Amino acid sequence: MDRLRGDILRGVLPPGEKLRLEHLAPRYGVGRTPLREACCRLASEGLVTIVDQRGFRVAPISRADLLDLTRTRQQIETLALRGAIAQGDIAWEGEVTAALHRLQRRAPASGSGTLDDTWELEHARFHATLLSACGSPWLLKFHATLFDQSERYRRLSQAYGKAGRNVEDEHAALVKVALERDAERACALLTEHIARTTERVLAGHPGLHTVAPTPEAALPTKVRSPRSKD
Repeated sequence: MDRLRGDILRGVLPPGEKLRLEHLAPRYGVGRTPLREACCRLASEGLVTIVDQRGFRVAPISRADLLDLTRTRQQIETLALRGAIAQGDIAWEGEVTAALHRLQRRAPASGSGTLDDTWELEHARFHATLLSACGSPWLLKFHATLFDQSERYRRLSQAYGKAGRNVEDEHAALVKVALERDAERACALLTEHIARTTERVLAGHPGLHTVAPTPEAALPTKVRSPRSKD
């Protein structure tokens, strides 16, 4: 169910909350059987956990999970971006440019950190369009799953975050170098873009703070060429 999924992604149903089907059924206007099936599907996406084979809870969040998610997303998306830059045609260039334009039109007012649902939708479309020419349906499926998971963390931290980051400039710079077919620079910018989001989530969400981050927990902000050697 899209509404249940959306409520989890937006944090309306917080991490760890028990999903009581008898309470959710009237809320969504459906029976328990469709809700149970929806919870099972969301469990396969990692948004819900199954408890004792019958009950359901919203999947928990943790610093370790977010760091792992971020590194995996960086690896998957840069791989897909390289493919898109190598294989994308003029139609792809137009679609990417249009996706950026739609996203910029939905940008919040200067100094405001408020992001509405339309911006969220266009943001997801922008990232998906950027990778769409990679030629690998599996990479795109992995991207969609990882993106949704990372967006859940970002949305959960919004209430604690601070305005000031110019995400629109980051998106524009990424598109510029991608359309210039500079795969190395584009992948470096994408890696840094993802890392910045995670850093803000970690700093902003009180449940994800740590007193002293260890060096090995640091996120990569640059991507090395496949030809580079240790």
